Amino acid sequence: MLRVLVFSLGCFLPVVIHAQPTADTLQSDLRADSAGVYDGLQRVLDEQRLDTETTSRAVEALTRLTRNPLDVNRASASELSALPHLSPALARRIVRYRVEHGSFASLDALAEIPGLNRSLLRAVRSYLTVASTNADSVGPYPSPPPLNTIVSNLELDLLQRMTRELDPGRGFQSDSAHTTFQGSPVRLTTRVRVGYQRRVQFALTLDKDPGEALRWQPQTATYGFDHITGNFALQDIGRLETLVVGDFSAQFGQGVALWRGLSFGKGRDPVSPLIRSGRGLVPYQSTAENRFFRGVGATVALTPSLSVTAFGSRHHRDATLDSSRVSTEEATGPPPARTLSVGGQHRTPGELAGKDAFGLTTVGSAFEYQTPNLHLGLVGYQSRFDRPLRPPPQPDQRYDVSGTQTSMVSAFATTFVGNYTLFGEVARAPSGRYGVLAGGSLDHEAGVQALLLARRFPKAFHGLYNSAIGESGSTQNEVGIYTGLRLRVSERWSVSAYVDQYRHPWLRFSVPRPSSGIDTRVVVEYDPRPWLSTSVQVRAEQEEKGTERRGPNGRLLSAVQPEERQSVRWHTEYTFSDALTLRTRLQGTRASTSAAPSYGVLLYQGLRFQPLPALHFDARVAFFNTDGFAARLYAYEHDLLYSFSVPVLFGQGQRSYLLVQYEPTSSLTFEAKYGVTWYPHRRTIGSGLNATDGPRVRELRLQVRWQI
Repeated sequence: MLRVLVFSLGCFLPVVIHAQPTADTLQSDLRADSAGVYDGLQRVLDEQRLDTETTSRAVEALTRLTRNPLDVNRASASELSALPHLSPALARRIVRYRVEHGSFASLDALAEIPGLNRSLLRAVRSYLTVASTNADSVGPYPSPPPLNTIVSNLELDLLQRMTRELDPGRGFQSDSAHTTFQGSPVRLTTRVRVGYQRRVQFALTLDKDPGEALRWQPQTATYGFDHITGNFALQDIGRLETLVVGDFSAQFGQGVALWRGLSFGKGRDPVSPLIRSGRGLVPYQSTAENRFFRGVGATVALTPSLSVTAFGSRHHRDATLDSSRVSTEEATGPPPARTLSVGGQHRTPGELAGKDAFGLTTVGSAFEYQTPNLHLGLVGYQSRFDRPLRPPPQPDQRYDVSGTQTSMVSAFATTFVGNYTLFGEVARAPSGRYGVLAGGSLDHEAGVQALLLARRFPKAFHGLYNSAIGESGSTQNEVGIYTGLRLRVSERWSVSAYVDQYRHPWLRFSVPRPSSGIDTRVVVEYDPRPWLSTSVQVRAEQEEKGTERRGPNGRLLSAVQPEERQSVRWHTEYTFSDALTLRTRLQGTRASTSAAPSYGVLLYQGLRFQPLPALHFDARVAFFNTDGFAARLYAYEHDLLYSFSVPVLFGQGQRSYLLVQYEPTSSLTFEAKYGVTWYPHRRTIGSGLNATDGPRVRELRLQVRWQI
């Protein structure tokens, strides 16, 4: 019924609503309201190759920015360059313009900055605001706000979310003869934030995954919700740039040595997201578990150009323990850990056994020197473990972190010479191996952006907290060269492209030989009117994967074979009026190995309808048909605030959803989403404890947000 309703609306509403916009006069820049949250996230994330945890952090960080945007009259170049679409060079131009011409009276004044055209301004304006003037600061450091100003202007943001699979898997069945999940299929998330602007804030996040039980067990650090994170933070208080007590992440340089938090890789924008400018210590508020620091950290400005950062952390991570003993020393101590987990799910006795089993004590520091045209830095850390870390004996894990401690130190630099940006970082691992990333970019005011980036991470270059630009997602065992180009041919046309060639000099998981690959993408965008945009994307990837072949004597031998994947995508958006926007996508994909190629196709029609200022509807119907998992398709969906959904579609079926947002007052928001995926030729969906009997899976998501 939902599929028929949504498809009918998509087909017939354009006939009923004749509010065709006048050319170039429609106020179609919806990015300033909740629609902008969803549209901005789709543009950034829909083209990324992100794992679940990285995507979760990105969605939450970008959503927080839209709800608590950067003050363009206070933000540093590092903070501005962390925004999607803004390169470090363009961020420096904004700061330089602010210093030379005074504070910005409005966001529209940013259009005066060379290279920041109105199209780019529309893409970033939901992350920015004008909330102060330069007069707010006295001398080179921000003046502390009076206590009565802080107290009288505190803002409370409270969010409660509930999501549930309406067709739960076998793990939720009451069968004592088999392993089952110990909790209900409901996921609960609570967020509380109290703060004054971005300068003073207290944040608390509580989360229970589906299958986890609500329990009170102080001996296992479980207090009702399975995951609890929180912090108290101060920013821009005199010489104190940042102080965080509680949970935080750290971002320095290009991520070769130390980077935990928001990051983007190859995507629709082939230049800006790959040039990083670390933000230092950042308060952590994500529901993603395990990858953050817990303790205290601070950054202090010694001079207007020189700052020092120091932090200490005591944290426990999930791990898989090894009960076997290989030495007398290990036999008398705690059993070693074989692997560190990142999923954060504690649903079964086996998963609970590894909860917080690996204790880490980490200390680190950084020195940074910044001028308008130069950024230099040193960063290092050392971690000690409560128990030995002993990876499995598989060859691909031979060079992973092991022992009872690890450390890393690096030097990084970024310099700006006219329209050019040169950057790089070199880091040293405990093995004595050096990891290097270096590059140069051009950001010309005429609408030309280009990037050349090289990276070399040896097989023995291992770290716990690094996450630099790369193909494998691990800053280890990779050598590559990336070239990106973006041309704004005219005010309406733009072309983006990149080529990434890489090689893995050592074995990887399920790949028994050194391997290589190449990834290319071309995107052509056409925006003939403010209310009409369309794009075509062509992507081709080739990578060597593991396989088995029979040798001369009939024995099965490990080998590699090339795997190719090509896709073509056409996407268009048409805004009929401020009340109605239609989105259409057609995508085809081809995947091949030594066997016959497999094909897939996806067609969806989506709409956003706003019949009243306080009421929004977002809906989509998608039809997909693939020859198998190799030709799988992904389609980012609009979701509840601070949440995301990127379903994996393969086989034959339909995917539909309806998202409703109602704001009865400016301080209260209700959201609900219902989604269903139907596979007409399947009797079982999923596998293991997540397997569901029947041809469909449905989910319901509810959320309420209160702000005062």
